[in-house]
Amino acid sequence: MPLEEKKKSRLYALKPLTDRLPAVIRPEGHVHFRTKMFWVLAILILYFAMTNIFIYGLDQGNVIDFFSSLRAILAGAQGSLMHLGIGPIVTASIIMQLFAGAKIINLDLQDDEDKSVYQGTQKFLVIVMIFVEAIPQVFGFLTPSATFVTNLNGSFLFGVVSPGHGDLLAKLLIVVQLFAGSYL
Repeated sequence: MPLEEKKKSRLYALKPLTDRLPAVIRPEGHVHFRTKMFWVLAILILYFAMTNIFIYGLDQGNVIDFFSSLRAILAGAQGSLMHLGIGPIVTASIIMQLFAGAKIINLDLQDDEDKSVYQGTQKFLVIVMIFVEAIPQVFGFLTPSATFVTNLNGSFLFGVVSPGHGDLLAKLLIVVQLFAGSYL
């Protein structure tokens, strides 16, 4: 009786895209403690810097923060580039684990290739979740500054005059900043 071919998951269709996403590779030898500490300190400095860089164009006095009680858990800082914190990473991880546990996705996480597809899909889902979390917040309660909107109204942006579209442009620029902060 021949062995039945294992049916590959549909997530393999994302493999060409997920292979291009940045990944951490396993070191070839022993990594010295000083090297580890250097990278930990560098990432901590980057994180603290990003929590102190406020989103350009955001009306800081008019921000309603519905997630203030979750800031410590999600490692976010209100109104900064780290406004979303690790929320998109946690959400994407939970979604992928639920799908794998419910056998909605057909991947064997003991197999190296399937595990690579799973992790790549999770990275892609993190990018999607950044936008899923950022867009409702920006269009809901992260209001742009009135002077920022006024400056964008009638401004010459990307070779196109944008009269009357200042509010939309301001919100899109805030979404881009949230994406940059969350992706880093």
